Amino acid sequence: MANVPDEQRSDSSPTQADSPRSDGGKFEIRVKGHLDDTWLDWLGGLEMTRCDNGEMILTGTIVDQAALLGILNKLNRLNLPLLSVTQVDHSDRP
Repeated sequence: MANVPDEQRSDSSPTQADSPRSDGGKFEIRVKGHLDDTWLDWLGGLEMTRCDNGEMILTGTIVDQAALLGILNKLNRLNLPLLSVTQVDHSDRP
């Protein structure tokens, strides 16, 4: 169906042009568990804050959604349960 023009599509799924585009920004990722500082480079240089309640907060600029997904996949491979993902900086948005 990739070669069918948008106006001839029978499905109602959004096209890439219809979807909101994310060029990245500053994110806060909260997980259950702690890592030591040796993982910082592997996690894209995000700032790591270890909380007393056993949670860890990773913050920093992530360039786009593909990079965000890559970091989330890495955390998943480390068996760190994902608690939340929040974009915290919208200052460069119109």
